[in-house]
Amino acid sequence: MLFTDEKLFTVATLVNLQNNRLYVGVPREKKQSCGYQLLRTRSHLSKSVMVSVGISSLGCTQVIFVDPVVKISSEYYRDVLLGEHLLPAIKALSGVEFFIFQ
Repeated sequence: MLFTDEKLFTVATLVNLQNNRLYVGVPREKKQSCGYQLLRTRSHLSKSVMVSVGISSLGCTQVIFVDPVVKISSEYYRDVLLGEHLLPAIKALSGVEFFIFQ
């Protein structure tokens, strides 16, 4: 029996830059501040990585990293994750050619 699972790990969370304040030593207006102190860029999505792995009493498969730009669909899961990575790894781990994957 082998269990497979996917997990999305968040690498860098979003920061609420609206609450950032600019502290200066002398009183001055916003237009007198340096541009790099005022302009902040942020992404709309947090940086994350998705991994997939299979685990059994015989051991575990290698960790499979999913490309960040890929949207996981049933076709991608079947063709890429299962067909190219997990099923060959399960065959190598178990040592048998025939098994049932549910």
